[in-house]
Amino acid sequence: MRRTCLIISLIISLALLAACGRRDPVPLSVLDLEPCAGWGSAVPATERQFARAAAELSGRLCANAKLAAARGAITKGKEKS
Repeated sequence: MRRTCLIISLIISLALLAACGRRDPVPLSVLDLEPCAGWGSAVPATERQFARAAAELSGRLCANAKLAAARGAITKGKEKS
């Protein structure tokens, strides 16, 4: 029984690894590298709204930092070519 389960697990694992093969990457020109928009609702009036706005701000700042890094890498790559 254990050996059968081990063989089935191995077969499933190999099938999953084969399905994760190399795919064509998305061209960088297709990516949206513009900064993310800010809080779209009214000024937070309650503590819950303020917490949501703060979480949104944190996520947006993180996303904008990653976009700036990607934009810089692309610009450096174009300068070298």
